[in-house]
Formats: sequence, structure tokens, C-alpha cells
Amino acid sequence: MELIVTEIVKIIKSETNIIKREKAIAFFFLNLIRELMSLALELVDQELSESIRNQGYQIEKKNQRSINMAFGKATYVRRRYVKAGQESRYPLDKFMGFDKYKHYSVLEVSSVAAYRNTALAVNCLSGFNISHAQIGNLVKTAGQKIKEQQEADSRYDAQTAKKRVPVLCLEGDGVMIKGTQDDWSFIAIKFVKDYVM
Repeated sequence: MELIVTEIVKIIKSETNIIKREKAIAFFFLNLIRELMSLALELVDQELSESIRNQGYQIEKKNQRSINMAFGKATYVRRRYVKAGQESRYPLDKFMGFDKYKHYSVLEVSSVAAYRNTALAVNCLSGFNISHAQIGNLVKTAGQKIKEQQEADSRYDAQTAKKRVPVLCLEGDGVMIKGTQDDWSFIAIKFVKDYVM
């Protein structure tokens, strides 16, 4: 604990800019959480080892794996077990619910997955439970709120007269969150910057 406090004091003293200082402290804590999570996963894998060996499995090798979690990428080493006539397995991955060949995070899952998978990821990786229906309602509610805010934006109220400009350049970016296969409705959130030349 003293080492952690010492590192935080070093960061506080080394940065004079308030924003840079807070970013450096946040970065320090994210790295610390990633390191602690990696160590914790390796300890859980070690604890699972005895019960798996009692089932007749043997350690074939140790492999490194990285998983993107809510706080960043956690890299850990886990054991691969084999048994004659059985498929090889990684008990830690099964225990943690990590799918084969997937390196996902809550944010990645929520942006590309169905509502059920998003709810599962949130329930596994956060401190609260949420259903797939609640995820759908949150996405729809957020889309409606954003649309209302864009339509009622006060900066557009003052401009009643149209303005002619020689050149108008628009730059845009967007995110589309699709519903389920049965419900083809979607919410598109667009960010547009306009430039007058």
C-alpha cells in the first residue's frame, strides 16, 4: 500500500497542470487495476488446478491470453488441460465465462451485440443486474433524448433568417445501434460539423 501511495505522490508532484495530473493518476489506477486483475486471474487458475487434476486431467501447457474488460486489457497466463478421449479445456476461461477466440469488453459487446449478450456482459462485469429488455429501453430512451435535445437546441432558435454562403462543407460521423432481427428499428446518432468558407 505504501508503494502505491508513494507512486501517487510522485505523480502529484511531477505534474503542474491539473488536467494532466488527473489523467496521469487515472492512468496509474487503470494500470494498477489491470495488473491486479491479471494476478487475481492467475491465482484463480491455480486454485482450479487441483479440482481439475482430480477429474483425471493433466496440464498440457500454459498459454497467455488478453481480455478487454471495462478497465482495459488484462493479460494473464492460464493452464490448458487434456484428458484421453476428451476435448482439451481451459477451466479458468469457462469459470470466468470467456468465449473461445473472443477478446471483448463491455463497450464492444454493447455496440455490436444483441441486447441479451449486452445484458449478460453488463451483469458479469459490473456490480448490478439488468435485463435485455432494460438494455433495449435504455438504448431507445437515449436515442429519443438525443433527438429531442438536437431538435430543441437553443443555438438554432436565434437564427431565423437564412444565410447564403459561397461554400458550405459538412463533415459527419455516426453510430448505428440495431435492434433484434425481428425489430428492424434502429437509432442513428449523427455528429455533424459544418464549416462555412
